[in-house]
Amino acid sequence: MISLNFKRILVALSFFIPPAAGFGQQADTVQTDTMSAVIEEPFTVIGNRVSRTTTEFPFEKDRFNYILKSQGFDLVRKGTFLAQDVHADGFKRGDITIVIDGERYHSACPNRMDSPLARTNSLEMASIDLSKTSSGVQSGLAGTVAYHRDQLTQSTLVRAGLSQSMAASEAGDIGFSAGARDYRLAGRYATGKGYEDADDRSFVDLYGYGENTSYQLGEVSFTGRSGDLLYRGEFTYTEDIMFPYLMMDERANRVFSGSLSYRKHKAYFNYTDHLMDAGLRQGAMAMETDATNLTLGLTGESYDVYYRRWNADNRIVTPMVSINNHLMPEVNLLAGALYHQEVHGSVVIWGKFGLAYHFIEDKDRIAFHQAVHPEAGDSKTHVTFSLGGKYLYRLHRNLSGAFTADLISEPPPSENLYIAVQRPMGKAWWAGNPTLRAPVRASARSEFHGRGLSLELYGSHVWDYVNLVGRRVDARPYRTYENVDAVFLGFNLSGDWKYLNINAGYTWASTTTDDSALVEIPPLSAAYTLKSPVYRGLSGYLRHTWNNAQTRVDESLNETPTPSWHRLDLGASFKVNSVRFALEVNNVTNELYYQHLSYLRNPYSSGMRVFEPGRTIRLNAILDSGVN
Repeated sequence: MISLNFKRILVALSFFIPPAAGFGQQADTVQTDTMSAVIEEPFTVIGNRVSRTTTEFPFEKDRFNYILKSQGFDLVRKGTFLAQDVHADGFKRGDITIVIDGERYHSACPNRMDSPLARTNSLEMASIDLSKTSSGVQSGLAGTVAYHRDQLTQSTLVRAGLSQSMAASEAGDIGFSAGARDYRLAGRYATGKGYEDADDRSFVDLYGYGENTSYQLGEVSFTGRSGDLLYRGEFTYTEDIMFPYLMMDERANRVFSGSLSYRKHKAYFNYTDHLMDAGLRQGAMAMETDATNLTLGLTGESYDVYYRRWNADNRIVTPMVSINNHLMPEVNLLAGALYHQEVHGSVVIWGKFGLAYHFIEDKDRIAFHQAVHPEAGDSKTHVTFSLGGKYLYRLHRNLSGAFTADLISEPPPSENLYIAVQRPMGKAWWAGNPTLRAPVRASARSEFHGRGLSLELYGSHVWDYVNLVGRRVDARPYRTYENVDAVFLGFNLSGDWKYLNINAGYTWASTTTDDSALVEIPPLSAAYTLKSPVYRGLSGYLRHTWNNAQTRVDESLNETPTPSWHRLDLGASFKVNSVRFALEVNNVTNELYYQHLSYLRNPYSSGMRVFEPGRTIRLNAILDSGVN
């Protein structure tokens, strides 16, 4: 355990070293795609940018973890396919805003089966902006993951991808993106089955499924431009995606979305119809949740306004009892904010101010919450704001850095306020807390970059952090949310050279009241990749990933320690003209392991450890050609 004195030293380093180090040095603005602290005129300062010019985007939707991991973000796979959720520096899920070309996507599923990360098509992507600060009008409490699609052009551009995996994981994926004369049509289809672990055990063997059901994904989009007017429509569906982490699976998910942009202003909508049940499991109690989410938004460089309406109904049937839960009781959120940023050479300052107003239409449901929180009401207003600055400096011709300090407040996620679940057989009922205050995070970051190596030290103190807790009311157990004060300390280390890439990171997180661990904090991890020289378009790599044991857990929520694990991956690629072929073997040694974040703290968690895939062979081909 880190001593209190050492924690204080880390905080002091984060706050005081960078200004001293930069004093008296010539301040230069860093202008590079892969460097932290990129400034883009006139209004945007971002963290790290990953683009096609610096990184080969993987074709498969579930393969972005290597890209995000290199920038200090973690992806948690919750199902067989697509349902990844993002964590960063100890923060998770609703703390991090995910936007695609400025469009917010909210999950209809309270378990986030339909995670916003599933909305991306890598064949349309140009870059990803990754920021852990409040420097943006759409920033969440812990930052932003912003995907950007390719600009439309008059030239002909064709991209296509084909992927097939075998051995422990059987899946196929095919997609395309074709554009010309300011139009683009893109589509995708994927199918596969539940994977096997390193002991050749299937989901049927491990998690009580009736059979290894095939999942389906389909999506199609059309984008066009006429002068300064840009328009887009998209439809996506998924079926029968298995979630062993949970007591139910996604049986059907339909997403309709559209947008209309004029110069740098955009109006958009997305609507999700989501159905999950336990019908794929053997002997499971009858459970079903039907949920819908509508998001309407209007956004620009200095403002962001959106409306969300979220409704979810749940039914649980046993031989003894039938329970109908208005899980999300027609929850409405109306939010808006104004943002301004100033760039003065190597100094950037920004500020944001806004309001977020929650209210529920099913006012009868509030009585459920008042049993745990007597002051609960059917509406709640939170003030949102941010204030921060970044100082960029150069210590040497090959050594530069950045220091960031910011203060931000964002409303609690809607489910933390209003989720309401009664459960049978003496299991804890789940009650949101409509009285929650908005958390306020104060952070400092020091970044150093030189000769391919980057080091980030950070410290955050959060007042009124939203924490999951256990309660008893009239002898009945509850799970609910309370505001606590918390501290987060850690580092991210990355290096990228011609023949070697390294990444490592660690977060220590605790409440400040009793020094108890926060739930779902990933352990120390490290990965290094050896890269071969490129010879006539042929190259290869060998990657070793290590996660330390996580023994610092919240036992009050039945969180248990996770042992350490290793994984070895290797691959080779061959590029000829506009086509790149790749052969990869993941988990070469067939390691049996599971991630610490394989527990999900929500009402329908199965409570089981979910093992990762065994040895998997993957073949893919990507065509990326432009024709004038």
